[in-house]
Amino acid sequence: MKKITVLLVLVFVAFGTFAQDILVLKDGTRIEVVLESISDDEIRYRRYGQVAGPLYSKSRKSVAGIEYENGVVEQFGSSKAVMEITDRNLIGYNYFDLVTLNFAFSYERLLDEEGNVSLYLPIRIGFAQDNSYLDDPNVCGVGLGLKVHPFGQRKVSYYTGAMIHYSIRETYVYTDYYDAELEQWIYNSYYDDHNFLGGYVTNGLKLNFNDRLGLNFNLALGFLMDLDYEDRNNQPYYYSDRTRFHALGEISLFYRFRFIPRSIEWPYGPMEPVRPPHTHPLEVPAADSIPLRTSLRFQR
Repeated sequence: MKKITVLLVLVFVAFGTFAQDILVLKDGTRIEVVLESISDDEIRYRRYGQVAGPLYSKSRKSVAGIEYENGVVEQFGSSKAVMEITDRNLIGYNYFDLVTLNFAFSYERLLDEEGNVSLYLPIRIGFAQDNSYLDDPNVCGVGLGLKVHPFGQRKVSYYTGAMIHYSIRETYVYTDYYDAELEQWIYNSYYDDHNFLGGYVTNGLKLNFNDRLGLNFNLALGFLMDLDYEDRNNQPYYYSDRTRFHALGEISLFYRFRFIPRSIEWPYGPMEPVRPPHTHPLEVPAADSIPLRTSLRFQR
């Protein structure tokens, strides 16, 4: 009897040593873990049921809280300056480009959890080219840029980067020549669609109202080159030079979103996939551990 009692005590001590905690990520994922250490930057853990397995770590910024085995819940907050960004996709509408007679949209994708680097894709569609007051009014254009946020995503976030931009623009062309038979100069002018390529250095500020909405202020300075420029003894003549200094401005309202919904809910609470115990949602259990359901139908 004493041996059985000692054995039970040892079993309970062993289970208590590897108590189960739950790591709650900001995207709603819940991971059963055995915590190893918690620092200001990261949380280190082993997966519950695999205490002899590999040691994992999560950035503290990506963790919403910890539910300890004893029932205590610890929630991680953030400072007022730093934004906790979980939705890495941004779509914006550039109101400033209405002044330059363009409908302009942009898409941005944050490439890392801290939001230090992002890809930027602006699209511009021109209107009212015939009545434009601008030189070489834009017909359509698309760009590709890389932004670097040296201080991460904050309430007011500074960024810098580089961008290339391809566009089709209406270019004013005129020609003149001397007609010997008429003994006079003949003048002709028209608009022609030319291909342009630009390279820019961008600097800007993001003003984040919350984790969804914000304003983007961007100024891009660089060059614009006419790829269809012809120089044939100064014929034809163009209103602008082949390569020139150029600037693009942006004041846009943006919205953050994700392609996968945060959670799927129904009237009886959140729906979670059914999986064998002590497995992570991304882990695929072994084939021999999945119970099989067999049904037999007898035909009379």
